Amino acid sequence: MKKMLLGFILLFAQVLFAQDPNSRVKFEPQRAKPGQEIIITYNPEGSPLAGKKDIKAVVYTYENYLWQVNDLALKEEKGIWKANFKLSNTCGMLSIKFTSGALEDTNNDQSYTQMLVDDSGRFAPGGYAGWGLMRASNYGYGVKNYLEKQNISDSAVYFWLNQEISFHPKEASEVLSVPFCQALFNMQRESSFPRINRVVSFLKKNPSEPNMMRLLSIYQHPLNNKIASDSLENVILSTYPSGDLARLKAYQQLNFERDFGKKVELSKSFLKQFPYREADYTFNEKRMINYTNVYLFLAIQAMMQKDYARLEALSAELPAISIPTIYYKCIDIAHKRKDVDDASLLAPAKAMFIRMESFKNQRPVEYWYLSPDEWTAEYEKLYSQNLALTQIGILRNTGNFEEALALANRAQKFFQFKSALLNNEQAMLLDYFKKYDLLQDVLVKSMHENQSSPEMLELLKKDYIRARGSENGFDTYVSGLKNPELATKELDELKSIMINKVMPDWTMKDGNGKVVKFKDLRGKTILMDFWATWCVPCKASFPGMKLAVEKYKNDPNVVFFFVDTEERSLNYKQEIMQYIKDNNYPFTVLFDNKLPNEKANDEVFKRICKAFTISGIPQKLIIDKNGKLRFITVGFKGSATGLADEISAMIELTKKVE
Repeated sequence: MKKMLLGFILLFAQVLFAQDPNSRVKFEPQRAKPGQEIIITYNPEGSPLAGKKDIKAVVYTYENYLWQVNDLALKEEKGIWKANFKLSNTCGMLSIKFTSGALEDTNNDQSYTQMLVDDSGRFAPGGYAGWGLMRASNYGYGVKNYLEKQNISDSAVYFWLNQEISFHPKEASEVLSVPFCQALFNMQRESSFPRINRVVSFLKKNPSEPNMMRLLSIYQHPLNNKIASDSLENVILSTYPSGDLARLKAYQQLNFERDFGKKVELSKSFLKQFPYREADYTFNEKRMINYTNVYLFLAIQAMMQKDYARLEALSAELPAISIPTIYYKCIDIAHKRKDVDDASLLAPAKAMFIRMESFKNQRPVEYWYLSPDEWTAEYEKLYSQNLALTQIGILRNTGNFEEALALANRAQKFFQFKSALLNNEQAMLLDYFKKYDLLQDVLVKSMHENQSSPEMLELLKKDYIRARGSENGFDTYVSGLKNPELATKELDELKSIMINKVMPDWTMKDGNGKVVKFKDLRGKTILMDFWATWCVPCKASFPGMKLAVEKYKNDPNVVFFFVDTEERSLNYKQEIMQYIKDNNYPFTVLFDNKLPNEKANDEVFKRICKAFTISGIPQKLIIDKNGKLRFITVGFKGSATGLADEISAMIELTKKVE
């Protein structure tokens, strides 16, 4: 019977993995063994990558029941791509992903896979399991960013794991015991318990820490045996007081603690007893132990106590995956809100940058699913998007101009002039160093992407006047620099999201105490910008809004109201009017109403949020001359000129409404 079953499985596998003469991928030899070098041939004809000249490939190998990820060195000849790849002695299978830019070819999410064979002709250790687990993302043992949408049936997962354990019991029985029991239970429910209990008896024969943790997982699910689980926990904790379970219990204690002071002390104790190690990553991920949270509690405490030296020291030991979050929470927010002067932020910010740089050429384990080339690209993305922009501002504000310019030049390779904030910083630095040729290039390319600032417009105007002797024709010149395709695309998108809804009535007072009533504004196109002093993106959008206000300053039928809402301080009205004056904003401010017994002035905004199912600020509403709401725009994308053009386009569309 066993021989018949083996024969059926081998026949099934041969049919399943026989090379289709029409397949885009060929493996030579067809039935490779671990340790061999194979030749991989790819013909992209008929795939999403057909005709592409920049095709790359990533190979996923299942070795010792763990996934490894590497790049393939493809070479192209007459439209056919080839690569040689040396298999490790412990490899059981390999799968390949081909890419060109953002395009991917994974064989319609079916994978290009080669299962290796041993000397007997059976699949090598890992072959059965890898093929099953790779296509069962819900089990959590597959490859991120590859076949995550695939979820084969529980019976299929069980089939492949059962074959793996049957043919390679020495290698697979322990390491695959948990997913095997999960698949068995999912397929057979309670009737699976006798066999699962045999797995339990097997694991008890070798009570190592990994096996005891596997036992604990099985007791908890699928057996749901609380008595056995609690008893085993006590044994594990007494036997391994600094082991995985102790780490989990300590993390749960600090995570569930609600008192911040106690949480900080527990975090200190946790890191002392369980310092971060990459080797623990798999267990941490499975059990949701998040070291970023632990470090964040300590970093926030350092910020609250203004202990920037402590934050600097802490930054030098952060895991790579934690750096963007902690930089944002402690450096980025403080810099943008001006809660802390940049001179104080400089040292810890630099420490985080140095720490981040240490991972540039060494892929952190949290990003194991990326090939070396993919990690390089992901690193530049993390580095540029999460750290560089704020870091440049801090460096410039503290007089480190050369360092700031070098960083801006590097970040520009990633952003390609699509970040107004970076463009502005780079332009200001080039102007400081009087590098006018390079400055002109930045100004023009930034305007082409419509990612500029008012300051950059002034620099562009100076250059224009310097070249032509006057500013005559400057507006036409600027319009000619913008990418017409972007403008057309944006206009089409705006037309598609235009609405027609009844606007709730409102009455508010302006900064001079004058009553303004919505019903008195019929016949005018109205823009209402809801904002607050504590809202960083609200205030960041004001330079762009100023450009829009100035464009319509001579149009009596267009009015702008900057509605201050959700304030809690006692003197917020005086503070706001001073802020508007200090920044020379030509804005008409309205103050949202504060109802009796309410802590914040948010009466109008609350009603509008309820009426249109929106929340959060900044919120900009454009209302037509009949009092109907036509556009809602949320947030701020970063470009002053882009925002001004977007607002202008919405106003013009709204003005045409009959």
